[in-house]
Amino acid sequence: MTEIGTAAQVRAATKADIPGMTAVLDRAFGVDDPFGEYWFPNPERRKRAQPRLYRAMIRHQYLPAGGAQVAVVDGQVAGAMLWQPPGYRFGPLRYLASIPEFTWAMGSAGPRVLSTDSALAKLAPGLPHYLGITLGVDPGFQGAGVGKALSLFILGEVERACVPLLGLCKDGNLGFYADFGGQRLGKIRIGRSGPAVNVMMWLPTSLRIG
Repeated sequence: MTEIGTAAQVRAATKADIPGMTAVLDRAFGVDDPFGEYWFPNPERRKRAQPRLYRAMIRHQYLPAGGAQVAVVDGQVAGAMLWQPPGYRFGPLRYLASIPEFTWAMGSAGPRVLSTDSALAKLAPGLPHYLGITLGVDPGFQGAGVGKALSLFILGEVERACVPLLGLCKDGNLGFYADFGGQRLGKIRIGRSGPAVNVMMWLPTSLRIG
């Protein structure tokens, strides 16, 4: 376990953390989130479907791949982060096992959710890189350094692996990520009619010029 500062502790997530992570991500992105609003345009449906989708993602994709971290404050999950390591592949057996839960979670929103995956896959084809999927902090802990603790963890992984980190974010989060060395490369549209979001990149020290 890595302690950041005096409050938030960042560690690898376990199966026991899935309910807490799901709740944190749902609260963090319940409003003003271009991704969730695109996936589930109906607010009432989003309340039901979005936590189901987060749970399926954590359980089937990111926890087995080691790409799930939690920030804990006083024994409570205060923040959660999902990411993909370089060369990540969603194996066929794991994919087959996940189909029932993902189908239940996404319903008719499947094409919109999958268009987000397609956009992420196009960010740097052929270039080894980490991929930041999501970083959420419970509203009750925002401004307390939880997001910083999670960001410093993944940037430490980037430094050790000497490969870039890429991710997507809305306009309102540009300042937060820029504080940790994030460079805005431009914008990409999700699907044909989805939101245009920012493409961000973080470079390890070994790849920086100057």
